[in-house]
Amino acid sequence: MFNKESLLTSLKLFLITAVAALCLAIVNKITMPIITENNNTREASAQKEVLPEAAKFTALEIPEVEDNSITIEKMSAGLFEENGSKIAGYVVIAVSNAGYGGDIKVMVGIDSSLKVTKVKILESSETAGLGANASKPEFSDQFVGAEGKLMVVKGVANQNEISAISSATITSNAVTSCVNAALEVAKTKDSDNKVAETAQKLEEIKQETESQILEEGER
Repeated sequence: MFNKESLLTSLKLFLITAVAALCLAIVNKITMPIITENNNTREASAQKEVLPEAAKFTALEIPEVEDNSITIEKMSAGLFEENGSKIAGYVVIAVSNAGYGGDIKVMVGIDSSLKVTKVKILESSETAGLGANASKPEFSDQFVGAEGKLMVVKGVANQNEISAISSATITSNAVTSCVNAALEVAKTKDSDNKVAETAQKLEEIKQETESQILEEGER
């Protein structure tokens, strides 16, 4: 059986734990909005960096991808004007679970002609001096202008090929898979947008034609 001293000690420990939990909850409630705002600011800055032509970004529904190693975390359309609707391109955040050191999160900018404008590594646990070099321009700049499915090769790259980072082929493949997936969903979404735009134009033509017929009938 517990004696009085043991019960008192247990009660003190319970109170300390409860107070600590309450303090953590209060701190979390205070800091969470700040953290969220900071994250949103960083993401907005990164979006502008990979698709500088866009003045505003609006979230889109995420299409599925064929590559099971890739998750599309977020997709946005970049608009030329704050209050406009003309699309300057797309920004896709893709995550690969096939990195050497774990997940790799990549942001890809794609212009209205469906070519890559810039690739930015957002999160990575790759080996310093090896896979971590994926964030360096020597590697990431290879993707600029790409529009077809890319393959990783060792040595000199030709069209639709990416030269692997020395001793970091796994990382190179993971990043390239993210870019391929981003291009895939951008093409899918762009096709959907064109279908919707065509349907809207046809509806406008139909309404205009009906209006003209009505006016002629009233004469």
